[in-house]
Amino acid sequence: MTALDLSGASLQGNFPDEIFRLPNHQALYLYGNSKLTGYLPNSNWSSPLRKLYLSSTNFAGKIPDSIGNLLFLEIVHIEGCSFTGSIPTSIGNLTRATEIVFASNHLTGHLPHHVSGLSYLTTLDLSGNSLQGRVTSWLFTLPSLVSLDLSNNMLNGPINPFQSPNSLQEVRLQKNEIHGTIPSSIFQLVNLTYLDLTSNNLSGTVKFDMFSKLQSLQYLYLSNNSLLSFTSSSNMDIKYSLPSLQELNLSNCNVNQFPSFLRNSEKLTSLDLSNGRIHGRISKHDSEGWKSLFDLHLSNNFLTHIELHPWQNITILDLRNNKIQGSILVPPPSTQVFLVSNNKLSGQIPPSICSLSSLQYFSLSHNNLSGTIPSCLGNFSTQLIILDLKNNSLEGHIHDTFANASSLRSLDLNSNKLEGPLPRSLANCSVLQVVNVGNNMISDRFPCWLGYLPVLKILVLRSNRFYGPLCKSNSTFTFQALQIIDLSHNEFTGFLPRTIFVSMETIKNVEEMEFGPQYIGGFYYKDSVTVAMKGRDVLLYKILRIFRAMDFLSNRFNGEIPEVLGNFKSLKVLNLSHNGLTGNIPVSLGIMTALESLDLSFNKLHGRIPEQLLGITDLASLNLSYNRLRGRIPRGNQFNTFDNDSYIGNIHLCGEPLTVTCSNDGVPKAPPSASTDHEEDEIASWFDWKVAKLGFASGVVIGLSIGYILLSIGRPRWLVKMVERDQQKKVRRRRPSDRM
Repeated sequence: MTALDLSGASLQGNFPDEIFRLPNHQALYLYGNSKLTGYLPNSNWSSPLRKLYLSSTNFAGKIPDSIGNLLFLEIVHIEGCSFTGSIPTSIGNLTRATEIVFASNHLTGHLPHHVSGLSYLTTLDLSGNSLQGRVTSWLFTLPSLVSLDLSNNMLNGPINPFQSPNSLQEVRLQKNEIHGTIPSSIFQLVNLTYLDLTSNNLSGTVKFDMFSKLQSLQYLYLSNNSLLSFTSSSNMDIKYSLPSLQELNLSNCNVNQFPSFLRNSEKLTSLDLSNGRIHGRISKHDSEGWKSLFDLHLSNNFLTHIELHPWQNITILDLRNNKIQGSILVPPPSTQVFLVSNNKLSGQIPPSICSLSSLQYFSLSHNNLSGTIPSCLGNFSTQLIILDLKNNSLEGHIHDTFANASSLRSLDLNSNKLEGPLPRSLANCSVLQVVNVGNNMISDRFPCWLGYLPVLKILVLRSNRFYGPLCKSNSTFTFQALQIIDLSHNEFTGFLPRTIFVSMETIKNVEEMEFGPQYIGGFYYKDSVTVAMKGRDVLLYKILRIFRAMDFLSNRFNGEIPEVLGNFKSLKVLNLSHNGLTGNIPVSLGIMTALESLDLSFNKLHGRIPEQLLGITDLASLNLSYNRLRGRIPRGNQFNTFDNDSYIGNIHLCGEPLTVTCSNDGVPKAPPSASTDHEEDEIASWFDWKVAKLGFASGVVIGLSIGYILLSIGRPRWLVKMVERDQQKKVRRRRPSDRM
């Protein structure tokens, strides 16, 4: 037998190493048997093997030095296995080898210091291991080497200079810890078509004209080397270009101008100069040669103007986080991604934007745009995924034109001046995950009909003019995927309907993070939201998929808090403050084990604080102030960290952290009228301020007279209650800007 091919045979168990020693065996193919285990022969391994393929098996152990005895070996692929140890120096004996691939194992140690016998080697792939030390110079002098891949290791020394460069065409050194400068000998590899040094610690200054020798270069990636700078030659008469260049990525480097060699790069399809220091404008002269450009990333620079869009085939145009002024310059119809958020654009959104029939991601947020939203927006592209116009000054109605927006995933119109009702055609957007229309002047009833949307995750209606009750008890709208709902600062009324909470399955379930944090959004766009938590507004620039929040602050809800809220075991934030809720605090809230922020202040809740709340061990913020609670404050766990502010305005509470002590039956020892605890002090100080204000409003003499009467006879309970009610009304009418 000269060849054995068992690739993809779903073999299991241990592979007998005797097969490696067969006297006439020249080819062994075992790749694709992920449950096949085995070891390479440790010693005295000699064989006429020419081809050895073990990739994607579960072979382990060390790659033995005896592999150097396989003098006829031409191709060895040991990729995606479990081999450990260092690379044997004996690989230099494989004088006939053309391909050596040891990628994606657990190899450690340094690269062999010197290897000279691999005269026919064209491919060397050691990527995806844990190799350390310097990038040795012999790698660049092997006479036949075409492709070198050392990416995704822990190489940490500088690249050693070398002489007599070889015929290398592809060099991949990305995602290591290589430091120092790029040696000038790299620019002597005149056959290079692909160079990737992304995500290292390179430093120094590179003159753009040094690349002029690499006339065959097609792909150049140097991004994420924050200490690496680029500059043009002092002799501006030098003419140089990279005529074959197709992709250039210098993101997160110190780039302060457009590379000169790009002006004649007519084959350039992708350019990334984001996170740099480029100032000024994109001139026609800078970009006139980019006739084939598809992707342009210039975000996070200091650009101020764009003279024109000369890129007739552009698909991705990312200009976020610059200082671009003036009106919107509409890109070509081929555009699929158009991101110009966080700039200084002004004027109106031109109707010509509706010519972008292929548009998928569209963001103009955080600009100075005014006027109305074009009527076509929403139906001009059936491929539209993201529509983000937040933080502008847009006004008028939101047109009811979303009937054909079948791909729309996120609609963010937050912080504008929009009015009228919420468009009912949004109910047709079956993949809609985010609806954020907060901080506008929208007047409508609660959109129960959005509950039909099967994947709606975020609903923000805060600070508008929504009114009336929530969905009726016999409603079939489920909101089954909802994880963040913000109805704060509106005019909603009535009870909190139990049925709408019963159907919110996603808030009930606790999700575990897999493979690190996951965020709502895609590659080009991450959704954001402002959440009232721990007593302040917090802007979440990215929203974790496991985050859950419910904010009904400052409405006119009444009745009891539904017991069913206790089922929301993944809820992080619950805010029901500044309403008219009555009854006891439900004992069931004690099983909301993920809760971190709970605010029930400024309601009419009575009874005792449930001891069961001590079971919420993640609770970092609690506000029960200004209710009618009574009895002893529970102590233990997180409750030992809360201060007076969590309980003020409840004159019948006692125990730590208040100064009012409790009697044996758990009630304040002193009668409320004579109480000296912190709650009445708070009311008193606020009340005295009201007297002073009354003095200025009604005349100093009258105001001082009222103050004298109060000092003489004490604070009448009826007047204190009136002051409390007045305070609650004032706070309820506050806008979010008052709380920032």
